[in-house]
Amino acid sequence: MTYDQMLQKLYGLKGSGLDLERILALLGDPHRRLRAVRIAGTNGKGSVSAFLAQILQESGYRVGLFTSPHLIAPEERIQINRRPIPSEEFQREFERVWFAIEQLYGAESEQRARFFEVLTLMALDYFAHQHVDYAVIECGVGARRDATRVIASTVSVLTNVALDHVETLGPTIAQIAYEKSAVVAEGGVLITGESQPDALREIEREVLRKKAQLRRLDLEKISLVHQDWDGQIFRWHSWKDVRIGMLGAHQCANAVLALEAALALHDPHIDERALRAGLEKTRWPGRMELLRKKPYVMLDGAKNPAGLSALRQALQRLSFERLLLVMGISDRKDVDAMLDAILPIADEVIATQAEFRGISAEFLAQRVREYGRRCRGIPQPSEALEATLAQADDEDLVCVTGSLFLVGAAKAWWDKRQTNYDGSSDD
Repeated sequence: MTYDQMLQKLYGLKGSGLDLERILALLGDPHRRLRAVRIAGTNGKGSVSAFLAQILQESGYRVGLFTSPHLIAPEERIQINRRPIPSEEFQREFERVWFAIEQLYGAESEQRARFFEVLTLMALDYFAHQHVDYAVIECGVGARRDATRVIASTVSVLTNVALDHVETLGPTIAQIAYEKSAVVAEGGVLITGESQPDALREIEREVLRKKAQLRRLDLEKISLVHQDWDGQIFRWHSWKDVRIGMLGAHQCANAVLALEAALALHDPHIDERALRAGLEKTRWPGRMELLRKKPYVMLDGAKNPAGLSALRQALQRLSFERLLLVMGISDRKDVDAMLDAILPIADEVIATQAEFRGISAEFLAQRVREYGRRCRGIPQPSEALEATLAQADDEDLVCVTGSLFLVGAAKAWWDKRQTNYDGSSDD
């Protein structure tokens, strides 16, 4: 099987579901050999995972990091010390996991296996064989029925709860909180920044059922000291002048969640130096990622109303002239709520079609025009970006948002463009 054949097979897996514990047993129970932290939430769980992994790495540990989705290549989802698994190792892990699946299901394997389940099995097996000291595991959708449920972690994080993936998790905050609160393990510690009463009731019930501890953080007590295009400084209780290189007040909240999760591990090697260095060094592609200045070009994978609201608040603290949005949205999202969240600060929108179930550029453009904003529809993301950059002045901000799949396509296009063209300026 070639690498491309393997990818085609992996992407095509949309089965009814695997008995993960039985397959893990065939693989030697790798999940039982891992010291893990599991992270769930509607928004921010990838950033919290990245912050925590960097803190642990700065503490001298070998750290596995499993996240989703990827922006360009699936290897990005499985990292050790922030380096993606090599392609040949990725294929070797797939073949090893697939052999175990076929042992159990035979000819029915492709009717049972799911893409995310197989990736989770691959990550756990790889981390165990690579003898990582810690594994930071980001849940996919939810936590209760998510493939990462096979992992028990003494410390877990639930970032927040908002309406997203309602077709899978349910249409109310309470239902979504019920699904996501299952991230806490029996007798473990759950750290959350959630404050909505409906969500907290479900979280507290789950913690009580599992005889666990709940540490609820009042993230309103974060005090932002300084923010510019190069990063932020904030205070959190006795922690003064905490620096992070990521943009947006919501990233200060994510940094605090990671900080408190690291402290909850009660690991003597995680000291103040490692905590501060980890937070300052963390970068997370596609999350308010600044690609250049003059004009400012940013990628942000906000994919729901809450994410776009956080982006709006963050941008309002930064200095630029016009905001030119390159926007694409999935057909499963609440388009009107997403536009409500971001359009008030946009000067112009270039609507494009996000990859993977993206609504058409012209349909999105028409909806934007109904809000009274100038908008053009350009279906191809690369052409939309080219057109937007051509009209941007040095102090303008070009922001690509609305879908992580769109952001991934934009990042791939940008990397190729920078390779082929050396006339850009980053000063």
